[in-house]
This record gives sequence, C-alpha cells and structure tokens, in this order.
Amino acid sequence: MPPQPLRSALCFLGHIATHAELLEVHGQESAILPFRINAGASRRLRTGLYVCAHLSESELTAAWCGGHLDCLTVLAELGLPVDDGGELHLRLARGHGRASARRRVDAPLTHAHWSRLRTPIPRLEETLHAARLGEPLDRLRVPVVEALRQAMTTCLSYAASAEVLRAMVSAGHPADELARTVASTPRRVQLALRRIGTTPPEVRHALERLTPGNLF
Repeated sequence: MPPQPLRSALCFLGHIATHAELLEVHGQESAILPFRINAGASRRLRTGLYVCAHLSESELTAAWCGGHLDCLTVLAELGLPVDDGGELHLRLARGHGRASARRRVDAPLTHAHWSRLRTPIPRLEETLHAARLGEPLDRLRVPVVEALRQAMTTCLSYAASAEVLRAMVSAGHPADELARTVASTPRRVQLALRRIGTTPPEVRHALERLTPGNLF
C-alpha cells in the first residue's frame, strides 16, 4: 500500500488558503501555523498563498494560476470515459490571460476555460463546517456537475456526452442532478442529445419532470 500523504491544517481548508483566510481562521500566527502543526506537510506556493505539500502537479498548477481543475480533467479523475488528450483543463477567472495558465515551466499543455461558475467553489465557512462533519471539501476543483456542464458545452462530442451520462448514472450519481445539468447546457447540446437518442432513460424522465414539454 502506498504511503498516505501527510495531512496538514490546510487539508481542512480545502487544501489551499490565502494569508487573509489563515488570519481569519487562526489569527496573527497563521502565516506559519501550517508548518508548526505538521512540518513538511504544507508549503508556501507563492506570496500570500499556502497549499498542502501532497498536491499533484496538476493541482499545484491550478493553485499557482489562481484557477481550478475543470472539465475533462475532473471527469477523467473520476474514471469516467473521457479522453483529455493529455491537456490540463483549468477554470480561470475572467481577465486571466492564457499565458497565466502556463507560468510554471513544467506545466502540461493547458486548456483554459473562462466560463462563469454556476456552482460556486465552497466558501471558507462552508469548508470548515464540512470538515467538522468529517466531510472535507476540495477548493482546487470545480464541482463535478460544473465540470460536466463545461465538458458537454465545449469539449465533449454529443455521443461522448451521452456515454458519460450513462456512466454517471451507473455509478449512482443522482439522475435529477444530472438532468438539471443537462437543462443548463446550450439548446444545441440538448437538441443533439435528443437526436442521438442515447441519453439514459433515468435522465430523460427526470428532465420531463423538471420541465414538462421540454426537448426530451
């Protein structure tokens, strides 16, 4: 069994925190608190930004750029049937230039998305509450439904989108949540999914309940 990564105080803050967030949680000593709690388990990524030391290169790239792992990268991590083509998909804030996603010289080829987040990244208060319940959140990735929406809109073929939906239903993902995600995609995506006719029946039925008389 591979060794488990060292846990740090930042694991309970979604694996990343700014200096201001650490001040809010831990007070004036927060800038060095992660290192005092578990030396070597945390690191300062750049001025004013701290992360867990066990992060992958993809996670470090996202954090360094001020973005989040997104789209095919998130879906592939879950073992869903997608081909990311060796690219790292990042969600960046509006105003970021594409070059900002490649500042790290060892970063893989990056596909940047600037779409507005419909499902927001958890706030610090939400992350702390979830950690207290034993269900720590991740602030380095967009939520899976957000990644799915982005992938269906820009990076997946319509047939591949239907295949991913089938895989997610098989894995136990709630059909109602998938239906809401499909309903939020552009009309062309919904029309194409209806045309190819391979959208999982559970999702089709949920869409019919969601919006009677819709495209499905």
